[in-house]
Amino acid sequence: MKSNILLDPLPVEVEVNGARYPINFGYRACILIEIDMFSDREDEQKVLDALNIFYKNSIPSDMDAAMEKLLWFYRCGMEQEKAGQGGRKPRRAYCFEADAGRIYAAFRAQYGINLNQTPNAALHWWEFMAMFESLSEDLLISRVMYYRTADLKGMGKNQRAFVKKMRQLYAIRNSFSNMDDRAKLAKRNRDMKEYVRKRMEQCQRE
Repeated sequence: MKSNILLDPLPVEVEVNGARYPINFGYRACILIEIDMFSDREDEQKVLDALNIFYKNSIPSDMDAAMEKLLWFYRCGMEQEKAGQGGRKPRRAYCFEADAGRIYAAFRAQYGINLNQTPNAALHWWEFMAMFESLSEDLLISRVMYYRTADLKGMGKNQRAFVKKMRQLYAIRNSFSNMDDRAKLAKRNRDMKEYVRKRMEQCQRE
């Protein structure tokens, strides 16, 4: 059963293989995790950093299960994002680095919240995302996300040209559409490197 932000307590811990683990549930923690996942650093280090940020006291020994639970929390208890029509994944709509000023201004304008002065634990990630996804379409960040993700089919020539121009102006460097994709690729790369390392050690012993 999916969690309901209107009815259910917001999670401050998660269960991994029957054990409960306290988590860093604040909005800043997940923003840091997402920024790190989209960075150019080594994939195995990004996975470890994400787990270290998310789990307060200790990381579960089952790192695969630990990462799956992190992604579940990151998605606010929702299922993984599905590919768009025709199997194409949606374009990436925002970036917490490139859009930092626009997101800050939007929360200040619509909710009166100063994210620069809001402590991590004072705003749960699920609360932050509920407000982020409900920002008015009149705000600059909402218009920018529209330019990046709009389907150009059916648009008139002038409108299509304008959206393309704005898409280039506000382009995000990284091509991955969402954090799920980035995290899972990082995990696969980490697992492959670990496999190669073990095989090399085995060959040296033979």
